[in-house]
Formats: sequence, C-alpha cells, structure tokens
Amino acid sequence: MRKKIISIVLAIWVLMIVISVVLLFLPRTIHLDGVGVKYRLGGEDNREPEQTVHIKMDGKRYLTTSGDYIFKGTIDIEGEPFPVPEDQKMLKIRFHKGYGSMEYIIFENGKTDIFLYGTLFVDRAFSKLTIAISEKDSNEEQNSKSWSAEDGLMLSMPATNRSEAIQLSNELMETYLGGDTLK
Repeated sequence: MRKKIISIVLAIWVLMIVISVVLLFLPRTIHLDGVGVKYRLGGEDNREPEQTVHIKMDGKRYLTTSGDYIFKGTIDIEGEPFPVPEDQKMLKIRFHKGYGSMEYIIFENGKTDIFLYGTLFVDRAFSKLTIAISEKDSNEEQNSKSWSAEDGLMLSMPATNRSEAIQLSNELMETYLGGDTLK
C-alpha cells in the first residue's frame, strides 16, 4: 500500500512539472497600447522639444530554451513614417538580456532590404518599452545608422514627460549601459 501511495505522489509531482514546463513555453499574447514620449538626450543646448506619441504593440511572445524571448507581431508608432510596405510590417525580434533590434525585412522588386528603426528594450512582462532610435550617420554613408547615449533620439512608454521617459529608459537599459545613465 505504501509503494502505491509513493507511486501516485511521484506521478502527480512529475505531471505538475510537465504541465509547468509546457505552460512556461506557451506563447503569450502581447497587447500594449498607450502613450509614450519621444525625446533627444543631451544637455539643454542640444535638446529638441519632447513629443507625446501613441504606441501600439500587438503580437505573441515566445520563450526560448536559452531563456531569451522572441516577439512576433507589429509595432505602430504614431507619426513615424516607416518605409515598409503594409504587408511587410511583421517583426520578429529576439530579445537577449532585455533588448533586440527592431528591424524590418523588405522584399521589393526582386531585392531584399533591411530597415532598422532602432534597439527595443522591454521588461519581462512586456508592459514597458524604450527604443534607442537609430539615425543616419553624419558621414552620409548610405544605410549607415547609429545611436549615441550623449545625444541620441529615444522613445519610452508609458511616460507623459521627458523626466519619466528618461527614468524608464535608464531602468530598462541598465545592463546595456553598464552603469552609465542617460541624461
């Protein structure tokens, strides 16, 4: 009788572990819709006026066996004219240590091109985000883009002003910045 009870308890325990693992790796629906702030980093002389923008993120989040996340879906940012055809706005972003490249792969006229918007940083729940927006390099090289922690363009959500946005960016980019802070 004792062996039977031990077998039943062991079977229940194994079943609970299997169910937990399956639930962990099931895709999660992501729907983030809210207001963020677009702003430029740097001193008073370099700043542009901040802009309030509406951001919508819809898709699925997948957990990989390495512990990274993959987001498959769309991200719409009010006022951002992405040079991407409507039928090709689907993103696949692999997040390693909380960040990944927000790049669109474009197929047109038999050619493949990549449009890089920036680096997207998210929290584990996908409820907060900040984007280090890539801009054309000053050397005017074709398709050459970069971002700078001194004067780069940023977008953070949820935020209603520059101060909240910078605080959120510093929180989400802590590992990436390696102890530095954005200003």
